[in-house]
Amino acid sequence: MEKNYINVGLIGYGTVGKGVVKILEENKKIVLRKVGNPIRIKSICDLNPIDKPELHVKNFKDIIKDPEIDLIVELIGGYEPARTIITESLKAGKNVVSANKAALAKYWDQIFTTAQIYQKSVYYEASVGGVIPVVQGLSEGLASEEILEIKGILNGTTNFILSEMKKHCVSYEEALKSAQKAGYAEADPSFDVNGIDTANKLAILASLAWGSWVKVKSISVIKGIADLDIEDILITQDFGYNVKLIGSAQKTKDGIDLSVQPCLVNHEHAFATVENEYNAIMITGKDSGDVLFYGKGAGQLPAASAVVSDIINLSKSIVTNTAGIVPDVVYDSTKKIKILPAGKSKAPYYLKFTVIDKPDVLSKISGILSKFKVSIARSLAQFNISKKNYGRISIITHETYSENIEKAINAIKSITKSKTVKIKIEI
Repeated sequence: MEKNYINVGLIGYGTVGKGVVKILEENKKIVLRKVGNPIRIKSICDLNPIDKPELHVKNFKDIIKDPEIDLIVELIGGYEPARTIITESLKAGKNVVSANKAALAKYWDQIFTTAQIYQKSVYYEASVGGVIPVVQGLSEGLASEEILEIKGILNGTTNFILSEMKKHCVSYEEALKSAQKAGYAEADPSFDVNGIDTANKLAILASLAWGSWVKVKSISVIKGIADLDIEDILITQDFGYNVKLIGSAQKTKDGIDLSVQPCLVNHEHAFATVENEYNAIMITGKDSGDVLFYGKGAGQLPAASAVVSDIINLSKSIVTNTAGIVPDVVYDSTKKIKILPAGKSKAPYYLKFTVIDKPDVLSKISGILSKFKVSIARSLAQFNISKKNYGRISIITHETYSENIEKAINAIKSITKSKTVKIKIEI
């Protein structure tokens, strides 16, 4: 049966939801040209009163049950009832667009198994990288590739904070206030600054790249930026690095090496120039080599643009009655991916020790590092820098196992009682 409209049910009318409605209304001619049919918002579900009362629905179940609705857009965030909305929509014969990285990462298995069973589609470009088409690039543009590595600045909030700290030489707390004032950080920023948001996005990209569910709990290191000191950002700049929160997934002979943590990036690398709310993702394929994706990772309209892109692409399939016939995510629930055990990751590191000024303190630290197979590439020792009889020893190591670094740090703590900073050097 020929359709006059693609009817959309929007669940969640916050910042991004309002942006989606704005773009669809302003770009009607573009949408019509690309889809062949107009797309209209038929219903909007939100707990609060909205500026379009004629479209307001209080219960999301009414949208799911509506036989005229072709596509449901879930933009409420969080785990529940988002998971229920997505899976029940699929069971009701609706295709789904979601920007919900938390629900997708946690319930990847259930969501995409349900989509396959009911032959419906779930599009989720806006869940990773804001406006950057990295999901489409990975699933379609690099479809023939054996993916070797994914590295990315995946969170606009933390990148804005780190940019502010570097540019203005301010503390984390001051930079966070600037991010909140600019609208890039929530009143409670913990999801972003503790690395959870980046971990969810990394799990989605890894699951897509390697055809199996990579769980967030499989990521061996998840560490945010809240403990970063401006002093370390300035010291590492002198060593030739910028600090970025990096999500990394690397295929090794012993398993996938997964981590989310602040990392040092060489000044000459493309990631070093990624500032403010921008994101960047580098995907390395066996034949393609490095492929770089770059764009705004935060903000109302960049995220809404990605959602509308999914709505348009999915609507094309709805018009031709092909949505969901071929699975959008190639996923085998029986396939298990080997994950590299914690401690077996290899990288160089930046270490900083705050020590009591004694004649043998540097030699003791060097000796302990050597004992645990951590060799020094460069070092800088400064004494009486702020407090009398105290000093600072900054070290760049050669590549070593992360477990060796941890053992050495613990041994050094027990001997010198020093405060230790450790930052992985990623690129």
